[in-house]
Amino acid sequence: MNSFETKIVKTWDPSWNVRILVALLLLGSGVIAYVWKPENPWLLHSAHVVYVICMFIALGQSFLKPKELGFLKITRDEIVIEKENESKTYKIAALQDLGFDYVGYASFWKHTIYGNKNHLYFTDRSGEKIDLEIILSNKEMKEEFKSFLKELSEDNLLKVQKSGNFSF
Repeated sequence: MNSFETKIVKTWDPSWNVRILVALLLLGSGVIAYVWKPENPWLLHSAHVVYVICMFIALGQSFLKPKELGFLKITRDEIVIEKENESKTYKIAALQDLGFDYVGYASFWKHTIYGNKNHLYFTDRSGEKIDLEIILSNKEMKEEFKSFLKELSEDNLLKVQKSGNFSF
């Protein structure tokens, strides 16, 4: 394999204020609808509606498509990042370190159907640190990237740091 190509993305990460608000609304509406069970029908129906909306928000995050920011191509000699109509090239030989934080590939049984927060990060000789969130869309792509990183580290005597899920 001579190169590996994938998309650079940004996954929506809700703020702590939104998370706390949804959790409180979910808890409050669940208590009102299923524990307290008020006799007032509009209060009971309102609690059910709020409960369903909060469950949709809490469980629906995995169905939100991440925003595509660009394109990543890694060859045996260089890393090419195309973002916002700009292209940056980093030579593999000029990298201080290269790492990959693996969370998982896209699957209905995983956290998301579009791909998890997999991060490829590296530092070049000038000290510039690059951290890219990339998509691995299926198991074949994961295995392809795994074997490519292994070949890349053997060819360039560059140790690839791996973290996250140990199935990588």
